[in-house]
Order: sequence, then C-alpha cells, then structure tokens
Amino acid sequence: MDLADHPFSVENIARESGASNFSERRWLRWCRQAELLLGHDLDGNDVDEAGCGYSLDEASNAFDRGLSPNDYVLNVILRPRYRGEFSKS
Repeated sequence: MDLADHPFSVENIARESGASNFSERRWLRWCRQAELLLGHDLDGNDVDEAGCGYSLDEASNAFDRGLSPNDYVLNVILRPRYRGEFSKS
C-alpha cells in the first residue's frame, strides 16, 4: 500500500514508528552545532542568570527565536559568568 493512500497522516505514521519529526531533527542538529562550538554539552545550570552562563532551556528559547547556533554561542562565551571547559577567563 502506498503511504499516500494510507488512512493515517504521514505525521501520525512517523510518530507511531518512532521517527522524529522535521522540527525535532532541526533542534537536534542545532544542539550538536552549538555543542561543537562550545566544546561541551548545553545542559548547564544558569538559574536567574547566576550560574555557569548557559542552559538547555535558554538554548531551546534561542532556537525557537531563530537564533543561529553561532550567535547563541557568541552570546554565551561573551558573558563574564561563563565558565566553559575552554573559557579563556
């Protein structure tokens, strides 16, 4: 049977089969690029802008706003509180 003739939507088939959707794949690609640029994962702790200078929640918000991984990373590394593995401070 051709999927175009299937009674369920393509999105439903993808979700049920465990395949990620396009938006999720874009987010994961965005994360990988930002992590490569930072030299560590995005899962930091920056509660009330008083932590390590980055967080996964903030990265997600940047992605949703359309910020590129390069621009997000630039914002992070310019913060005095950033204490990344490769931080120059």
